[in-house]
Amino acid sequence: MLIDLDDPHPRWLVVRTKPKQERAVVELLGHRALQAYCPRVLEPRTHRRGPLGPVPLFPSYVFAYAVAGKHYSGVHYCHGAIGILRFGNKLAAVEDEFIELLRQRAGERGYLAFGQVRRPLEKGMRVRVNAGPLAGYEGVVAAYLPAAERVRLLLQLVTGVRRAEVDARHVRCA
Repeated sequence: MLIDLDDPHPRWLVVRTKPKQERAVVELLGHRALQAYCPRVLEPRTHRRGPLGPVPLFPSYVFAYAVAGKHYSGVHYCHGAIGILRFGNKLAAVEDEFIELLRQRAGERGYLAFGQVRRPLEKGMRVRVNAGPLAGYEGVVAAYLPAAERVRLLLQLVTGVRRAEVDARHVRCA
């Protein structure tokens, strides 16, 4: 929703942050006696230097519960923040129910988990193709290609062993 700067009601304002500064902005807003929230989600590592543990659900964005006119400077000029998201003269905010829903789904874990996080594909793993022209075939992972989100498989076919590249989303452990 879009609100005016002079809206007297406290709202969850959308704050844009500098890259990887979400946690620092939440902490600094807390020191300014403002409630801030950065929903996080558990994702599998796609490469060996990838983040361990939960990452922001909305990278470079946090939500701050504040009265726009009263706390504008404190939120907009927070160290690590680029500012409150604006569309013309209006400020971006989200409904209280949306934040409450995210918090309920996060529960005591403190992060969201969408189903079961799948295990990263590694060389030598036995997998089954679930979709696409090779659906139903089983093979062995020869290489994982993270940049293209593809997997190179060795498939046993009638004519012998063949290599094939498949979208990583269509492959599951056998």
